[in-house]
Amino acid sequence: MTVIEHLPPAPATGGHRPLRRLLRLRPEVDVTAQGADVELAHPWGRQRVHALGERTVAALAELTRTDADLDELALDQVRLLKLLERFPYLVTTTVTDPLGDPLATAVPIARSADLPGFARPTGQLVLSRFAYLRRLPDGHGESCVLESPMAPFRLVLHRAAAGAFVTALGTARTAQDAALLAGMSAGEGEALAGLLAGGGFLDAGQGAEAPLWDFHDLLFHARSRPGRHDYPSGGVFSHQDIPQLPAVSGPGTREEGPGIDLPVPDWETVLARDPALSEVLEGRRSVRLYAETPVTLDQLAELLYRVARVRRIIPGDPADPHSYDGVDRPYPAGGATGELEVYLSVVRCVGLEPGVYRYDAAAHRLRPRPFQNPAEENAFAELITSAWRATAQSVEPQVLLTVTTRFGRLSWKYSQIAYALTLKHVGVLYQTLYLVATAMGLAPCGLGSGDTDAAARALGLDWAAESSVGEFLIGSRPSGLPRTAHGFADVVDAARAGEGLGGSF
Repeated sequence: MTVIEHLPPAPATGGHRPLRRLLRLRPEVDVTAQGADVELAHPWGRQRVHALGERTVAALAELTRTDADLDELALDQVRLLKLLERFPYLVTTTVTDPLGDPLATAVPIARSADLPGFARPTGQLVLSRFAYLRRLPDGHGESCVLESPMAPFRLVLHRAAAGAFVTALGTARTAQDAALLAGMSAGEGEALAGLLAGGGFLDAGQGAEAPLWDFHDLLFHARSRPGRHDYPSGGVFSHQDIPQLPAVSGPGTREEGPGIDLPVPDWETVLARDPALSEVLEGRRSVRLYAETPVTLDQLAELLYRVARVRRIIPGDPADPHSYDGVDRPYPAGGATGELEVYLSVVRCVGLEPGVYRYDAAAHRLRPRPFQNPAEENAFAELITSAWRATAQSVEPQVLLTVTTRFGRLSWKYSQIAYALTLKHVGVLYQTLYLVATAMGLAPCGLGSGDTDAAARALGLDWAAESSVGEFLIGSRPSGLPRTAHGFADVVDAARAGEGLGGSF
């Protein structure tokens, strides 16, 4: 367990000068002085402070250009220090040696951040299990940073020894022992430990480490929504130096011949046969039981046409660098990106040979992808086996739909949220598949997981460029299994009465 003692900076002793603690405004902060007043503009908004005093305003403006020593502020600029404490998310904190050579900088990345303080942790320290060390992309200057979804700071490590110190705290140690392992002085270790503690990078014990979260889930959640990071998020078009991927995917590897043109369903026939929407919604179930006769090619053709076809291409403006060709499909998609693709792994289907096919959504055509070697055929078997296991081994798959995403269609425009957005699209595609398959009298079943590597090998894909993000089974529905409901089912009365709900399902 980490014990924090809040103490004043240690005085110089034994002929050694203490480490310096420097404060500075984030580079994005713009200070506009208006006499004794000041306006602060920054990534989180704007604030206006009245009657601050011209001397304090001038000192604040200077903090956009140079660092200020905390000890000197505490002696000579108490009013400025109080102001910085009001807006701590605008202030970076750097620990340096006496000559100003930086060791580490704490950069606030959320409005919930306070000044990290200068606590001196004592006892055994251990790094949070959510903390991770990485380097920033080229051009950002710093060699590596420490981040955590639990921490409202990003810690920039300016020396290799600082990274070694952080690594040493992967096991519970005192700051002095970690400093010794990292080749740092005890004072440097204590100062860095103080930033780690104040920034939220240490495990405080007592069950505070979000026990119900896996590392990757919490990181994904924190980074794919604004509020817990300061990276540009949303449609920022950060990859305009790379051409946008085409709106419609072209022929890929292993695709031979003209493909299989699929029949287009007749509008009037579909309208006459389909049940009402509410009947379908209430009747929708995951079906893991198939009829003896498998699904047919005509049924697959209608399902794919109604769910996944390209309805139209929305031309972009060539003169606008932010413009691109949009894709309109039956299900909604952010930015009309149309990045999802559907592949069929066929085991049993009337009118279609077993194997792998890509659905050409623009031409409403299946593109066969014949296996070129035994390894690809083995991967196909792995894919089907994975789907079988995902149903708790309850049904032998007839047709497995693998949903893939062409990541570049999203990441070209969207930053931080691209992968989260493609998963939202998978969700609406699943629901559309469920409803249309139910209306058609098929047996739908969305799967919660799939084998990414087997899918890449079986389908002939580069998993880093286009990868599986969803799996969905389609089969023939047993004749005795109703496909619709004729009334609402709920637990409203039981819940209002305070009764148990277990028997209501």
